[in-house]
Amino acid sequence: MKYDIDLTWPRPYRMALCLSFDIDAETLWLTRNPVNEHHPVHLSRGRYSVKQGVPRILRMLEEEQVKATFFTTAYTAEIHPDVIRCIAANGHEISYHGYLHEVYDTYEKENALMEKVEGIFQNLTGTRPFGQRSPDGYIYDFHVRLWRDRGYLYSSNWRQTDQPFLHELDGRPVPIVELPKDNITDDTSYDMYTIQHPEHYYLKTGREMVRIWEEELDGQLEAGGFLNFVMHPQFIGRPGYVRALRGFIRYAKDHGVWVARDIDVARHLLAQNGFPEFASPAGNGNR
Repeated sequence: MKYDIDLTWPRPYRMALCLSFDIDAETLWLTRNPVNEHHPVHLSRGRYSVKQGVPRILRMLEEEQVKATFFTTAYTAEIHPDVIRCIAANGHEISYHGYLHEVYDTYEKENALMEKVEGIFQNLTGTRPFGQRSPDGYIYDFHVRLWRDRGYLYSSNWRQTDQPFLHELDGRPVPIVELPKDNITDDTSYDMYTIQHPEHYYLKTGREMVRIWEEELDGQLEAGGFLNFVMHPQFIGRPGYVRALRGFIRYAKDHGVWVARDIDVARHLLAQNGFPEFASPAGNGNR
């Protein structure tokens, strides 16, 4: 993998920022502990994401005039279809995150799973996903080839660099951009608390969380770099955290940051780096 790609951003922006949300909803609890299937209180924590978290986040994004990416399990889409249709109708991106937050270890099984998930989103929203965030971060040797075969344009999984790069197959770059992420821009590092698996015991206020993000953004501004977020509506969707996130978005826009969907950043970078056929349509970004 080579990291020296052209990171020239659209004028007049100084860097790019992707606001992405993982809608795990009930699957976060169903897939981590079999007890939770018969524990309605724990499942209700996941359901908070679609009942209150997502609507609250969508209102805030509309008021701030920015678009985001929602990596969504297809199980969630099936049992909460109106929420997914609303996300898509508001111009946000729906991306791949498994069916029941799972990953298979063979090309054939994973290919069948992706076919199933893409069909569900196609039926609900009229479009299929073009980006992939692997549940729990599991990636196998066949995944890049599978994504290429299925026409995916980006992945949001790797962490060995904070700069986007092009994936390679057989020693040659392919039109799949990696949009890296890290725990520093994962809200659950700050706002998740539970004694039920997955355990997490540390909380920070929204102000503390956003202060860390602002410092990271300041560093990336000096490098003309990139930030990609991993946020979970069942946690960051609470009123105080959404209020803090609004403040961070305003800080980013005030500092010349391009706030865009993952797919828009991926298309821009592909066009800048030898794949002009994937250029973004006009008018994406903060509008």
